Amino acid sequence: MISLFKENKYERLLEQFIHAHTNYHMMNQIGEGSYGIAYLLIHNETGEKAVLKRLKSKHRHTTNQQKFLQEVTFLKRLATLPVPKVFTEGFIEELPFYIMEHIEGDTFERAIFERNERFSVADALTKTEELLTILIRMHEQGIVHRDLRMPNIILKNNQLTIIDFGLATTIDPTICVNTIDNPKKAASPLSDLYAVGHFMLFLLYSSYNPTSKKSRSWQEELELPTILQNYIERLLMLQSPFLDASTAKQALQIVKEASYKTF
Repeated sequence: MISLFKENKYERLLEQFIHAHTNYHMMNQIGEGSYGIAYLLIHNETGEKAVLKRLKSKHRHTTNQQKFLQEVTFLKRLATLPVPKVFTEGFIEELPFYIMEHIEGDTFERAIFERNERFSVADALTKTEELLTILIRMHEQGIVHRDLRMPNIILKNNQLTIIDFGLATTIDPTICVNTIDNPKKAASPLSDLYAVGHFMLFLLYSSYNPTSKKSRSWQEELELPTILQNYIERLLMLQSPFLDASTAKQALQIVKEASYKTF
């Protein structure tokens, strides 16, 4: 009850701040995670949308506040990439918040599971190449996303945009491949490359029509060209993994040429 009271208090304070110091007005809450809450804002003159994200009040004196501030820093550092642009940031009674660009478009999760959009092998290869191109530049800035799930990749005007940097961290160059137990959490480019492998599988499965009720591996079900199967297995660390996004992109060029001939 006390926690709910505090959250309502800060929500009112933020709404007052938005009204008094910006050209936006707050519409409604659109998301909530472990550490933060997001709200939809509307510009009073243009009608354009923006997103306000704030830390939950219970985390304002914990290390999670530093993680929240780090997220803002990362977004600003990556401003030239297809990620949400930060418009302003600040504090309300020691509670950090920031306002960022609202990205219009469908997440790949929505496109596949709600809109029933289908992606061919060629589509999957093209979108993977685009994602790797973004990751190359992101990793050059020393940042690994670590949460490249389908809900965090948006298709906007047929172009990819990456959102939600809440789990992002700086790359630790001392990490050895052999010591990574959970690639999802690793402070290494391999974390994002592992996610790219799953991204490819989701796209490829969007066009898959089951011919049997028997449970089979993705290798058996998708029946991909060997070169493409091997490529995905390297991303998923089932074979010797790619160590960086640039190498993965170079290898993808060979896969594309071979796969286009096959299909």
